Amino acid sequence: MTIGGGAVAAPVASAQGSSNDPAPAFYQPPAQLPAGAGALIKTEAFPLAGALPPIPGAEFVSDGAGPISTDAQRIMYTSVGSRDQQIAVTGTYLQPRAPWAGPGPRPLAVLAPGTQGMADHCAPSKTFQNLANVRTDPPGVGFGYELIQAYAFLARGYAVAMTDLEGLGTPGLHSYVNREASARAVLDLARTAPQIPGADIGPSPRTVFSGYSQGGGAVAAAAELHPQYAPEVNLVGTAAGSPPADLLATLEQADGSAIAGVIGYALNGLVDAYPEMGPLLDRYLNDEGRGMLAATSQQCIGETAIQFFHQHTNRYTTSGQSAGEIARQDPAIMSYLERERIGRVVPSTPVRILSPVNDDIVPGHQSLQLGRDWCAQGAAVEMVIDRTPPVATGLVINHAVPMLTGLGGTVQYLADRIDGVPAPANCGTY
Repeated sequence: MTIGGGAVAAPVASAQGSSNDPAPAFYQPPAQLPAGAGALIKTEAFPLAGALPPIPGAEFVSDGAGPISTDAQRIMYTSVGSRDQQIAVTGTYLQPRAPWAGPGPRPLAVLAPGTQGMADHCAPSKTFQNLANVRTDPPGVGFGYELIQAYAFLARGYAVAMTDLEGLGTPGLHSYVNREASARAVLDLARTAPQIPGADIGPSPRTVFSGYSQGGGAVAAAAELHPQYAPEVNLVGTAAGSPPADLLATLEQADGSAIAGVIGYALNGLVDAYPEMGPLLDRYLNDEGRGMLAATSQQCIGETAIQFFHQHTNRYTTSGQSAGEIARQDPAIMSYLERERIGRVVPSTPVRILSPVNDDIVPGHQSLQLGRDWCAQGAAVEMVIDRTPPVATGLVINHAVPMLTGLGGTVQYLADRIDGVPAPANCGTY
């Protein structure tokens, strides 16, 4: 991160040396982007971690090799970034080799990733190839844990597309938890998928959105923006797991946790989206705070967790107050945080919210409030409460475990939407 004129300036993503970086040239956009959002720029096949290689002449059936018989492509498409600028976004498209056995064309599951980090080597379209994408200068590693979610949908025979979101892999800073940029990256990927060579989903596939944590916020925001931004997308349902609908409440919960450094991701993303916020923030930061923002701008979640394990933001401020205390006392900073709130626009399609009440990173009360806000506006919301008891609070266990234990219910909920089953809604009863 650079400091100029006494104000925080958002870091500019730079090239990073990597010992196993897949296809680095692919992530450079062309000088001229295609017009419009949701346009396919380019694709490139790659070997998906855990998948069988293609076997010439083999005919796979749906009850045979299953999800491990899948072709993978990294893709680049156009979208609109956090400053309302045209951008190129990368992602992954996974095409099952087995013929689709259900009615109509093959459905599409569009996934948004949970927190990966801010550095380019964290991009899921890279870690899906190697599982662990290692960077050597400076040292770092990105882990492909979102493959678990992808394979769960592939097992149903769906085509799967996962976005890297703005700035992961591609030039520029990752717009971490930016409501509109994240939503547009999801919706534009849904627009792009039918254009991908080899896709058999047809021009208007039944589409579902799924994500957890940061990804849950992205798909929740996409469900909100869908009617206005991309109404042509045939969206039939969304599953948002532990979505950070209230950014300030989430940052306060994460403060002092094992992944406290994600606060650096959020502040970096806010300053990049709203450069005028830089001077507002800088007057509260000490040199250690500026160093934390600079470090996190070039890290994946593993490095961030190690370096900033159980750190509290009051050590990074000139006053000794926490980031949350400062934000609540400064109306200007609060106004920027409030721009990222999810729940003020009603989705027109069914939504499932998974809310772990003892989540030690993304507080359960604010995801419950998201459900209430949408219900009050007439949305069809199924609120699912995860009551896993608190375990070693602050170590991310109560945040991570429901992601895994709730995956089966998420996939079934979305499968029912694809099959046309009437959507459950329990507003006022949970």
